[in-house]
Amino acid sequence: MRYFIVCIVVLCVLLEVQAQQIGNHQAPGVGNPLIPGYFADPTVKKFGDTYYIYATTDGNGGGFGPSQVWMSKDFVNWTMQPMNWPTTPHFWAPDVTQGNDGKYYMYYCQPTVEIYGASGKTPVGPWTPLFTDERAIVKNYDVPNVITLDGQTFRDDDGKFYMFWGTWGIYPNSGCGIGLLNDDMKTFSKMIKLPNTIAKDFFEAPFMFKRNGIYYLLYSSGRCEDHTYRIQYVFSKTGPMGPFEYGKTNPILVTNTDGTVHGPGHQSVIEHKENYYLVYHRHNNPHSNGGYHRQVCADKLVFDAEGNIEKIVPTHTGIGPLGKLEETAPNLAFTKSVTASSYYDIDFKPEFAVDDNNGTLWKPRDNTSEAWLQIDLGSIQPVNRIHTQFEYATWYYQYLWEYSTDGKQWTMYTDQRKNTKIGSPMVDAGSVKARYLRLTITDTQYPGLNKAVWNIKVYSTDRQVLAPGQQPVAAAHQPVFRKGLLVDLSADSLPLGKPVNEWYNKGNMEGSIKVASTRIPRVDLIAGRKALIFSGKEYFQSSVNALPSLAGNSPWTVAMWIYNPEIGEEEPVVCWTPRGGRDLSNVSIGYGRNRNWGAVAHWGWPDLPYKTLPEAARWHHIAITFDGTMERIYVGGKLDQEDRRMLFVQSDQPLVIGTNGDKTAFFSGALSSLKVYDKPLSKDEVIALSQQKNESPVLASLMPTKLVYGSTSKIINEGYGASEFIVNKGSVVVKDLNKKIAIVIPPGTSLDLKGQAISRLQKGYSTIMVVMSGKDWIQQIEVQQNQTIKTYINGVLTKTQSISSSENSLSGISLSNLILTSYQIYDYPFVEGEIKTFFTEWKNSSVKLAKPFFQLKPRAISPQIVQMSASNTAPGLQYWFEEIGTKKASGWLDDPVYMAYGLQPNRKYNYTVKVRDAFGNVSLASDPVSVNTMINQFSIKQDVFEKEKDFLKEGVNTTIWDGYIGKNLDETALSITSKAGHLRLESTDSKWDDTTPKGPFLYTNVTGDFVVQIEIADVSGLKEKKTNGANDVGLMVRLPQEDRKTGESLIQSSIFPGWGVGNMVTNLSVKGREQTNNQSAWAFDRYLQIQRMGDYFYLRSSKDGILWKDLPGSPIQRPDWTGKSVQVGLYQATYGKKQGYGEFQKFELIIPVKISR
Repeated sequence: MRYFIVCIVVLCVLLEVQAQQIGNHQAPGVGNPLIPGYFADPTVKKFGDTYYIYATTDGNGGGFGPSQVWMSKDFVNWTMQPMNWPTTPHFWAPDVTQGNDGKYYMYYCQPTVEIYGASGKTPVGPWTPLFTDERAIVKNYDVPNVITLDGQTFRDDDGKFYMFWGTWGIYPNSGCGIGLLNDDMKTFSKMIKLPNTIAKDFFEAPFMFKRNGIYYLLYSSGRCEDHTYRIQYVFSKTGPMGPFEYGKTNPILVTNTDGTVHGPGHQSVIEHKENYYLVYHRHNNPHSNGGYHRQVCADKLVFDAEGNIEKIVPTHTGIGPLGKLEETAPNLAFTKSVTASSYYDIDFKPEFAVDDNNGTLWKPRDNTSEAWLQIDLGSIQPVNRIHTQFEYATWYYQYLWEYSTDGKQWTMYTDQRKNTKIGSPMVDAGSVKARYLRLTITDTQYPGLNKAVWNIKVYSTDRQVLAPGQQPVAAAHQPVFRKGLLVDLSADSLPLGKPVNEWYNKGNMEGSIKVASTRIPRVDLIAGRKALIFSGKEYFQSSVNALPSLAGNSPWTVAMWIYNPEIGEEEPVVCWTPRGGRDLSNVSIGYGRNRNWGAVAHWGWPDLPYKTLPEAARWHHIAITFDGTMERIYVGGKLDQEDRRMLFVQSDQPLVIGTNGDKTAFFSGALSSLKVYDKPLSKDEVIALSQQKNESPVLASLMPTKLVYGSTSKIINEGYGASEFIVNKGSVVVKDLNKKIAIVIPPGTSLDLKGQAISRLQKGYSTIMVVMSGKDWIQQIEVQQNQTIKTYINGVLTKTQSISSSENSLSGISLSNLILTSYQIYDYPFVEGEIKTFFTEWKNSSVKLAKPFFQLKPRAISPQIVQMSASNTAPGLQYWFEEIGTKKASGWLDDPVYMAYGLQPNRKYNYTVKVRDAFGNVSLASDPVSVNTMINQFSIKQDVFEKEKDFLKEGVNTTIWDGYIGKNLDETALSITSKAGHLRLESTDSKWDDTTPKGPFLYTNVTGDFVVQIEIADVSGLKEKKTNGANDVGLMVRLPQEDRKTGESLIQSSIFPGWGVGNMVTNLSVKGREQTNNQSAWAFDRYLQIQRMGDYFYLRSSKDGILWKDLPGSPIQRPDWTGKSVQVGLYQATYGKKQGYGEFQKFELIIPVKISR
């Protein structure tokens, strides 16, 4: 027992000591992070009496510049200095070293995975590229299997310089690149690879230093965006190129237990008085998702007697000054009392602006209006300069400082409301006496940038340690004006059944919102609400570009009443940005099931899905808000999901509704209302919107256009009352009568509707029926009010009837002995004007549709498939194709093109087509047209791959194939072999993206129209359902090289399971590489088909090889291929170092040789 108590005491002492070492990350005056702002991949150097930190400019969505360096005399007080080079969009992992010639050399990286270099006369430039054409000094894979990034130099005692680099070194045969630099500091005399079997887990960021004759190579492993990022090392007692041994204390730095040191890595080392200090980055607190808000920290390295690096306990206190403190005057604002206009939450309190802690921020609640912070110095004191460290050192802020002796009367200290200079700290000077100081931030360079501050430091002295590094920005400031409710669309006032070419916007955005698609959405009643119906082919577009108030990190809200009968992957509803480009630059709001971007697509990691997918076939109020810090999804007024992020939205295109930025996905469902704001709605405001019912006054609605022909025992009610009409005694029949779709309710049978909602009709109601009277259709309206029923026939009052109080009490609705084409009950009595309007609308909608004919007469494109298209393609029409004799029909289609699948070869078929509109008008069927599926009208090439053959060794002789791309200088096939019914294509580091080396491709040459289809038997990772890199397998149609001027020209239908893609369509042309997919992941369709018809290519997939469906992105038009022969066949590619394969079976190529009917 005594021993146990002693252990507890010892443990408590150890925990207390550890807590003192680590420190509270929010404690005032702590030394980590080193510098105020978001900077990553730090390289620390000392030249002369000054320390320099060169780092990636972070927190801007992807390591975008500008180029900058931080300088300090004491390792505590840092100033940012912009540099002249590079001017490229990205500035990644810079390193600077002083050469033997006295010059300084800077190296940095680009996403192209290359390292570039420049030289200068000072550690801050100006820099001149090492090559006049600015080409890379280290290209990707200059060391085989080593991806080039994160170049770092090391100078050995003999004056020789070495460079180390690498990223994604986890792949087999990969690792770290090492090069011995020549004296010109831009070429190499030797390059080798340090394999990842020695530098275990090597991912990136190698850095070498030397101590006591031992060469230490530190590197980072894990994922840089999360807690797994860490630091490991190898060492050599021989030299910078090894041989190396793996450190036995690995990993030496990891995420701490409370997560306040999160994802530490990408390190460098500085020596001071025989002590060694590790400078690295970690994620900010609280963590911004995505891992792109990193901050620079420092901790001491400790070695044991054998020279092993001991495990590091990361601290918040840091290492303190390395030398004499340059700033000796006290900071008069430190921990003083503050008040502010607002603060976001407890993680961003106002007192954090005066705590001398580079890891804590004051952030106001609102990122669109002015914000102020007031400091009480405690007594009247001399004030000679103020240092303000804003959240972003590389964007300018516009602000003013005022001072006061009593907190009531204020005098201007400095006015920077027109400032266009960047830097940190921003230094404002002036000799005054004050007790109170007030900072007011009026605007920012970047739209929606939070008006946040790391630290404010106030000094009574005018001593300037280092130049403040403030540099003007060339671009003129463009203020952003907000308008609140920009888009306010509602279907409430739109007439039922009508196609809508322009949706009137009641919001404050200028211009109009009109249909931009060939198909036009129409108004219908869905489950009690008026709504626009989108079939997946309609979309609207604004006549003006989205407003600047939606750009950058600006706040916004999208709120909608939406109904989705069958939820697809993406289902985009509204978008105001292009698709693609840099992460966080897109905004597309949808109601999809995709596990990554079903709700919000920002492009990349910041996409947001629904946590709980709103139930299909029900109305939902969905609101998505963004306030500059948090993005939130509300469903029915309740919070579903939220996430922290900063956005970089490019709102330079029109706003679209019903699709996304590149028109690769569309919404299919009903939209009753849509609101877009350039402000974030509060939770209470969202709840208030969700409680606005906006129901149509239609209690019951029966429209035969939504029914299937034939007998039925129940019919869906689209009004807000009970969900169904129930047939009592017998059945009702849906059929065509007198050019309308009708419901026939015979005598003795009734169609009944009951439910609690009927009670709403006690105070009066109206019914509208279109019924058959003799041989004619008439509109009959009945209005019941005050125990009186008035009947109107075709808008004319024909009967007035009094009823008793008992007859006035309704318990249900029953229809019998009627032939009708529509029926609605409104829960209020119509007035005379409405009755005339309803009749006029019905009369105008009762049109006779012309008898259609076949624009493309039925023709066989294979012995199992017939293609045809209708002639009448007016907006809003639907098409019914029917096979005569069998009664097999297409059902009502929005598309005038129909494919009849699953037919028998060597048979004759007859087809008709009819059309209908949204009002139930239906045409007569066309004259029948016959077609046959005789095999003799086709040239059919088949390969079932039963014969064992190695194409790489034996070629294509005695096969149906004309050639292959395999294993020449720019080709990398490992296998093109057939055996036992399968063809196997296999390769590594292969591509079909207009670069080399190319993957395997087995093809035949085809001129004119064709249909080609294949079954995918297997792909890498299918059995385990585990993605094998970027393995891509499928059908390809390619223009031969001799017919191309430059670059690749091809179309692909492939299986690409990685990243949840599934079936993918690729169109590579001079316009670029366009790709779409169905997000089916491992549930992809195995059967692939491509049909050529002129310069159109239709890409389809199938579960069974019988019934086919068009893939997203189909059809593709290639007018540049008109009249040209193409290569048609099977291909595979890996787009990376992992080996991959695809196996195929049952290849069939069908070419028409004549048209026979």
